[in-house]
Amino acid sequence: MSFNEYSATKSTKNVLGGVYDVTVNGTYFLYSEGRRSGTLNCGNILYQGQSVKAFVIGVNEPVAKFRGQVVAIAKDRLEEQEDVWILAPERTILYEPRLISLLDKYLPADRYKYVCYYEKSCGAVMYTQSEGVRKFILITNISGHIGFPKGHIEIGEDEKQTALREVYEETGVKTHLIDGFRESYNYLINGFIKKKAVYYLAPFDEKDIKMNIMEISEYRLVTFEEALSILNFKHDRDILTKANEFIDTL
Repeated sequence: MSFNEYSATKSTKNVLGGVYDVTVNGTYFLYSEGRRSGTLNCGNILYQGQSVKAFVIGVNEPVAKFRGQVVAIAKDRLEEQEDVWILAPERTILYEPRLISLLDKYLPADRYKYVCYYEKSCGAVMYTQSEGVRKFILITNISGHIGFPKGHIEIGEDEKQTALREVYEETGVKTHLIDGFRESYNYLINGFIKKKAVYYLAPFDEKDIKMNIMEISEYRLVTFEEALSILNFKHDRDILTKANEFIDTL
């Protein structure tokens, strides 16, 4: 089972974002970049008559009991170890890179994969202008979605670094981001995982495009009007419209 399939299962959908009681039986200190960054309370949850292993983060002191929200499920890549539920105070937004940096000692990233309640991707609306004609890059990913270059934030990156890396990995273009433009929207994956997409604006030269077939299936270089007719979703069309209007002001 792929992780996308796993995240779509009914059991995962019922758990992620849910609020549960944890009985704590151990506490450890967390460290990030050599400094203490928090407290890890470990315990169990009684779920459907079975005991489930749980880690609690976002609480700065040892506790005996905790009631909080499941922000991730750590899944053993080899399917040899039981799942571990990660809980935090309600409405605490934690993305996978942060979880890895905090929990890698206990849940090594080479062994565990997180299915997270919150996800974030960053990318860029890419444009070029030649002989008075403005064009944009649209990419088709392996799932068939047509949109802008983007991808998940990795450990140690900020939003802009992720956007530039993803642009390069998917199109081969080394570029820069235009100051003053940042747009985002939120949507649901599989109907329950909360995803945030953040976009910047980046110029490029058509001769620099070197599509990575391992990342995407194809790209299109199209005018604004063509792009509006091709994009799958309204929020992408809205981002494109704002980007096109912003370019007019430069």
